Formats: sequence, structure tokens, C-alpha cells
Amino acid sequence: MKKRILTILTILISAITFACSCDIPKPILEFESAEYVFEGKVISKIYANDSLTYTVTFEISKHYKEGDNPATIEFTFKSEGKYTGEWTSCDWSVNKDENWLVYAAYWKEKLTFGYFCSNSKPLGRRTISKNEQKILDNGNSFKLENYIYQFEYDFNYTKPVSDIDSVLKTGKIKDYEKPFTWLKLFVDKNGNLNSVTTHTGYQLKNDSIFNLPTEFEIKLRKPLTEFEKDAIELVEKIPKWEIKQHKKTNIPVPYIRHLSIEYDKEKKEWKYEL
Repeated sequence: MKKRILTILTILISAITFACSCDIPKPILEFESAEYVFEGKVISKIYANDSLTYTVTFEISKHYKEGDNPATIEFTFKSEGKYTGEWTSCDWSVNKDENWLVYAAYWKEKLTFGYFCSNSKPLGRRTISKNEQKILDNGNSFKLENYIYQFEYDFNYTKPVSDIDSVLKTGKIKDYEKPFTWLKLFVDKNGNLNSVTTHTGYQLKNDSIFNLPTEFEIKLRKPLTEFEKDAIELVEKIPKWEIKQHKKTNIPVPYIRHLSIEYDKEKKEWKYEL
């Protein structure tokens, strides 16, 4: 019986732990995508007649993002489980008299904000760190195109414009000892391939305010194998890639692309995976 209870508890804890698992965007990128970034206090919370939704009004004490600066902003959310009859481990709510830092953006033409997958937070439970405060204070001077991106929030997924299959058909036919490698490709904001190296053969220089890379430098930690040399030479023949753009602003940016390359000894052909 004890074992059964322990198993049930383990399942429940696991469900709670993983149900809301998500990557929180870097504060400066959520700042860039937001319509408003502000600190404010909830001065009212009113439920709809059917109690299925509620509307909160924030009295704003500080706007961080330049532009329109309303004194109050309203948001409507789905009501808590005790009203809707639905509960999940991702439930959260906004309550009267709470102070919040809010990154508000439009989603499906509705101004809203999140909690678990956002930098928005009630300031009574979580505080603004020194690093985030520095980002908020300097956010309006941020230039997307001055930084290098990889997996960050709110950009399109890019693919090669050049015919990669045709290029791989020109690869050398050899009996490689270890015919597999992960490569890092540095592509500029115009979609031009600038550099190719191994997954450990590079170094990034980060900005001290926004914590984003500003420079990509090839720096090998160990000598390249024969296969790595041939793979890099082959990938360098794929010069054009899709332009990476910020979804809200359409600003093109430089980026790092990840590519696995292998040689099938039996079929005597090169393969890749993005």
C-alpha cells in the first residue's frame, strides 16, 4: 500500500514539475516584442457575470518602454479553477493590490501577458534582479541587428537557400574513422555564410548589459580530424541561407546555425540533419 501511494505521489509531482516546462525568453527579447513594459499595482479585479473570466486594472507607476504611456491598462483572464471547475498545474492569477512587473504584448489581437513562460512577475514574490533592472533601464537603446542569435525567442527558423543535397553529392569518398560531426555555421544578416567550425571550435563574446553575443570567433580546442576538415570544406560550398528575422519587427539579424554531417560508408554518401 505504501509503495502504491509513493508511486501515485511520484506521478503527481512529475506532472506538476513538467506540465509548465518552457523556456523563458531573455528579458531584452521579451522587452523588444512587448507593446508595454511597466511596473504597476492592481487597483481592481472584476469578474464577468458568468464568473468565467475576470478583468484587472493596473495603475502604472513606471513605464520602461518608450511610446504611448497610459496611466492604467486593463487585462482579461480566464478565472480560477474554483469558478471554471478546471484546474491545472499551470494555473496562476492576478489579484487586487498586487504589484507586478509586466511585459505585455498582443496575442490574437488581444493585449495580454503571461507568467510561467514570461519575465512578468508579481513583485511581492519575485524581485527584479540587478541584471534585469539594467536591461529594463537600457532597453530602449537596444538594437536587434547588433547581436548574434541561435535558439532565442521570436525568430523564424532558417534553412539553406543553396541546394544542399547537390553540394553533398560532391563530397569526398573515403574510409573515414569517425564519419560524424556537429558543425556551427555563422550566417550574417543578409543570409551569407561567413564561417564554419566544429561545435566546440568557436568562442562568443557577450555584451555586458543584454547578455547576448556580439562576436563569433573560430577558436579550435583540438586539431580537426580528416573528416571534420572535409565536412567543413563541403559545407562552405553552401553559401546562401534564409535570412533570420525578428517576427514582430522583421529586422534581419546575424545568427548561428547548427548542422550535423555524416558519411555513410556502406552507401558511400554524405548526409545531413538541421
